[in-house]
Amino acid sequence: MTGIRIKPELCLVCKGYRNLCGLPRCPILERRLALSRVGRYINGHVDGSSPPSVVVGEVGYPVVKVMFNIPPNIHGINAAYYDDPSGWWGRLSLYDIIKLRSSMVAASMRIKVNETQALYDNELAPASVSEKPVDMEARLKGKLTGLSINELLVPTPPAATALRINVSSNPKVPRVIDRLINDDAKASDAVWEAYKGGLSVYTLIRALSMGMLGERRRRRLVPTRWSITAVDSIIGGRLRGRVLSLPELSEELLFYGEYLGNRFIIMLRPGAYRARWIEIWYPSSALVTGKDAVIHVVDEDYGGRFSEMDGGFYAARLPILEYLNKTGRTAEVVIFREVLPSYFVTVGNWHIRETVRRALENGPIGKGTEVHELLNRLLTYKGALRFMPSRISRITDYLGVEHG
Repeated sequence: MTGIRIKPELCLVCKGYRNLCGLPRCPILERRLALSRVGRYINGHVDGSSPPSVVVGEVGYPVVKVMFNIPPNIHGINAAYYDDPSGWWGRLSLYDIIKLRSSMVAASMRIKVNETQALYDNELAPASVSEKPVDMEARLKGKLTGLSINELLVPTPPAATALRINVSSNPKVPRVIDRLINDDAKASDAVWEAYKGGLSVYTLIRALSMGMLGERRRRRLVPTRWSITAVDSIIGGRLRGRVLSLPELSEELLFYGEYLGNRFIIMLRPGAYRARWIEIWYPSSALVTGKDAVIHVVDEDYGGRFSEMDGGFYAARLPILEYLNKTGRTAEVVIFREVLPSYFVTVGNWHIRETVRRALENGPIGKGTEVHELLNRLLTYKGALRFMPSRISRITDYLGVEHG
């Protein structure tokens, strides 16, 4: 382990993948991964039904790894649960998620990003967006690597190089995707059309990653980490355009959600749309190793300009923009994320999207004049105001909470 001291604020912005510290591998994630490496060996063969589940890497771009995740000896509908973020929510713990993902094998192949047709020839592209699990058989070589963890991604299963991958059942491709494959629309237009057609964000991410959307001559494989943020950003941007023209909210609303050691407080205020994302990560949480909590803030102004690009913020604002469109109102938005030590390893930002969505679906916990008092009591009870008394005004001043 390096003796270099890295500022925790830098780790929080980097989140293990931007290489801001200059080290070749993230020391925090390496320590977490040491707990997940189980030294499993394989006999060169894996057979099962992919949920479907696929990850496109970014290292070596434009020649990237494409990993098809297969739970060994699990067939049919039972395989679907191995990659089902919306179904996991509220049911699985961090340990459950890690165990589930560790129970699959990622059959990995390297492909040039512009060779998308090869994935159609062997049915791997259609299998990646199938509405039901697809039977796969892979011939592999070597020892499995360890579970791979990234702040934006669901943990990637232990992987091995695939000599061959066969699809042995018929993928059921969603009708809207089948139509868009033969279309020549821009990728952003195709994502929006598929979303309006009822396709889930998670299927859209896989479709974009596998180069199934966009102008035919420009289709490329897109690293999954990029496609997650792209899908959230494209859909959110279209919804935001609608929200700007809506009448303002008539009173303040307060929402609350909690899952996997993450607490979310969402405040909607009367006013033209703008948004602020505030994260406070406590010591011993996944990305903070020092003794002090760390605050990270992202702002989006009325003109759609961001203080910085942040995948967690994009994931959180999508269900909020959906809510504003559904209710026919625009509002100022504040999203406060509190990350506890119990969130000891990152499992992707799907849980941000799902927790915020469910908080909104459950309805406000406070309205109007009761919001500020309730918010103050909620933050104090949950610990945020007590934890950083010398710096907490950065949060409370914006939220409008009086704190002596």
